[in-house]
Amino acid sequence: MKHLFVVLAVLGLAACNTAQGVKKDVAIGAEKTGEVLQKGGEVVGGALQKGGEAVGGALKKSGEAVQKAVE
Repeated sequence: MKHLFVVLAVLGLAACNTAQGVKKDVAIGAEKTGEVLQKGGEVVGGALQKGGEAVGGALKKSGEAVQKAVE
């Protein structure tokens, strides 16, 4: 009976360490995921800015062309 108690105590301590390890792994994974999402957001933001600049330039050119045609 004493032997069973020791085995259960060891398993209980191992389970605690495993749970802490899982929590730590999840926290690290969440941090890395956040970093990847941030970098992805920066890339998308840059692409949108470039796209907006291209559209703005095209609208400016078409507005100039219409103005010249009206004159």
